[in-house]
Amino acid sequence: MDIMVIAKCMVKLFIVLVLGFGLYKADIIDAATSKKLSSLIVKVTAPLWIISTALSASTENRLGVLVLFGAGILMYIGFILFARLVTWVLRINPKDRPLYECMMVFSNNSFMGFPVLQSVIGDSAVFYSSMLHFSFNIFIYTYAVYCFEKAAHTDDGGTDRKAHKGKKQKAAELAKALVTPGFILILLALIIFVTGIRDEGIIYESCYMIGNVTSVLSMLVLGSTFAQYPVKESLSNVRSYGFAVIRLLVIPVATLLVCRLLHVNDFYTSIATITNGMPVASMVVMMANEHNADTKIVTRNIVVTTALSLITIPVVVALLQVF
Repeated sequence: MDIMVIAKCMVKLFIVLVLGFGLYKADIIDAATSKKLSSLIVKVTAPLWIISTALSASTENRLGVLVLFGAGILMYIGFILFARLVTWVLRINPKDRPLYECMMVFSNNSFMGFPVLQSVIGDSAVFYSSMLHFSFNIFIYTYAVYCFEKAAHTDDGGTDRKAHKGKKQKAAELAKALVTPGFILILLALIIFVTGIRDEGIIYESCYMIGNVTSVLSMLVLGSTFAQYPVKESLSNVRSYGFAVIRLLVIPVATLLVCRLLHVNDFYTSIATITNGMPVASMVVMMANEHNADTKIVTRNIVVTTALSLITIPVVVALLQVF
């Protein structure tokens, strides 16, 4: 693994992010445009990109891929339990707790992770990573929605401002929030993979063509979102650095240790460790925009974790070579 290759890949992503920042400052992208682009990514381009992956997935070693898929589900459940424990131990404000949980669970394993994996390990790593993190796409449209809905309707004392509503009404509201075009497309992608449907013709090409804009769009939106908040304030927030240590170092190191204890081979260990060491997922701020949650907290932590990841990702790769 060439650490310089990883550094160059990270710099390329930062260039697109800086472009988004500049476009906002130049008034080419405004807050309304950024929110609409977020909706486009969450509901259309990202799900179609995942469908294109499912349509072109190799049929070889399907059992192994399904085991990897199942391991991914257990991994994300473990992340959720870990995040809840950490936010409880650190006594984070009840109103902000769901946001921190969500930021700990979801890393930028695709938009930043895939280019890094492709550069360091190869194209095959991208496919296996998409299978390991396929659960990301299920939990981002379920657990993340739950987190943001809870954060948007909880006061500083931890009281749900919708508590006066009946359980049926609250369940109906949650169901309405979950049944989005994006979630439906994710379910379709899962069905395509499980049933073994394959197509590399016009349907695949159309899905891939639309989905392929996701990485660039997401970094542009992320950059424009950064421009809406004072970067100096984000970088001067001490709590964000403490969170960054957990997101960028504790979680990938824990992943590496678990993989070694379970005698997982080096290929899968590298994929899991590197992708779990990515900064907070850019889709988190897009989902926060969608559900009117506090994007300032999310953006602040994305700014800090993304900036520090330029240093920590090479460190994580170095740890893989040592251990």
